[in-house]
Amino acid sequence: MDLQQPPMFGFAAVVVGLLVLYLYRTNQAWKYVPQEHQPGEWTVDQIKETYERLKRNPVDFTKLVPPRLGRRYVVVGGSGLVGGDIVLQLLARGESASSIRIVDFQPVTRHKMLQNGAGACDYVKADISSIPSVEAAFSRPWPKAVAERPMTVFHTAASIRPAERKWIFYDRLRKVNVVGVANVLDVCRKHGADIFVYTSSASVGLWPLRVWNWPWQKCPKNHVQVYNEDDFDKPLRPHNEYFSNYAYSKAESERLVSGANSQSFRTGIIRPGNGIYGGPTDVVMGLTVEVAKQGPVTSWSPHIIQNFVASRNVSLGHLLFEAALAPPPNSNFKQEFKLPPCAGRPYIITDPGLITFKSMYTLMSTISIIKPFEFTYPPPVFLFIFAELIEAWCTLLYYTPGFIRNLPVMNKILIEPTSLLTNLQPAIFTPTSHTICDDSRARRSVADGGLGYKSGIESSLEGMVELMIESNEHEERELRKLLGNGKGKGFKERIEEVVLPRPEPVGA
Repeated sequence: MDLQQPPMFGFAAVVVGLLVLYLYRTNQAWKYVPQEHQPGEWTVDQIKETYERLKRNPVDFTKLVPPRLGRRYVVVGGSGLVGGDIVLQLLARGESASSIRIVDFQPVTRHKMLQNGAGACDYVKADISSIPSVEAAFSRPWPKAVAERPMTVFHTAASIRPAERKWIFYDRLRKVNVVGVANVLDVCRKHGADIFVYTSSASVGLWPLRVWNWPWQKCPKNHVQVYNEDDFDKPLRPHNEYFSNYAYSKAESERLVSGANSQSFRTGIIRPGNGIYGGPTDVVMGLTVEVAKQGPVTSWSPHIIQNFVASRNVSLGHLLFEAALAPPPNSNFKQEFKLPPCAGRPYIITDPGLITFKSMYTLMSTISIIKPFEFTYPPPVFLFIFAELIEAWCTLLYYTPGFIRNLPVMNKILIEPTSLLTNLQPAIFTPTSHTICDDSRARRSVADGGLGYKSGIESSLEGMVELMIESNEHEERELRKLLGNGKGKGFKERIEEVVLPRPEPVGA
């Protein structure tokens, strides 16, 4: 043994030590908080007061919804979250159910929609990636009373896979998010539609986050992003400059919608920013509630600052866009109606103000009847590593020949991860970092190039409390069903009232 050479274990110890230090620094960098954007945290008393107030007096959106226009409506994706709220707001302002057609791959099942008359709307099952299927949906005859009315199409349908970024997986989204949009644009124009409003995503404006950075950087590159719609006025970026396939597919489809804009076929684009909440299927609160039913919710983002947006605000943005694009009653729009500045352009829609994920978690823990409602916060760097492994596994599966995957033993090993694990890939950390979007353009008047948007709620606190009220009512209905079937022993006390934290007695 050459005594002048350092022992191998010593070299390995140095490498391991440096790696540990790098991982520690990466972990700490993720915890960076931009103080200039730091909002105040919601308190338990503030949440409880809002809960009691909104139980008595829910937010009234009808005062902000534009007046009835008396048109025909096709809501593509109308059984979903945003599409469903569009249907509800159309009905609430006086549009007849016979003038509304829901085109979706599944019928309406959401309790709130069925409770408020959406079940009376025409429903057509369709696959928007198939032109014959879209053609069949639009060819279906309308009731005589509305058949001659002008037509508005709201396109809210989308395939949402925000965690995939590799080009090899792009076709999983392109079929619906790009080809599907092109199909609907072509078919609805043939059937006389003159207004088309499309649901995109504010995430189109994001740049990819880079978690693995130099140790001396205070935070990952693009960990803090303040953005608006400026990207739309620049050339489409290369695929790898979008944070995921989902964002790229939305950027492509926006160009299709904008390019179709004309005097006789006016189009518009709404970018909800950033996470949409509003129902049991949303990926912000709805998904969290479902996970919480099974056990503790794992989060890497309690400190993260963002805009959130209620689905009802997104719906309101669509109706405001339609009102801006609709010609005045009894006008000859080909000669008299001038296209407004908003035509063919995207607009971000958000709730007022910023919040942290921790505030949302506090709210959910405070007023949910699901007990216990727990959150765990493991070191983010472990999740970063795990996400890289999941992406590598999904890539391996893609390149594995079919005959190997179908072998008796391999077909039980070489399988896709569950949907929750599939969504934990590196791309997901971009929209769950400090992403702060600006909806000031939408808040301008139509004459000044905006939509005249005013949020229907004072803050995300109101919107999220109202959603938890709805969620609690759903849980109560389910628990009553269990009790009615002689099941659910021990649950009775949970359905009498929301279990709120009680203050400690004086002197405790």
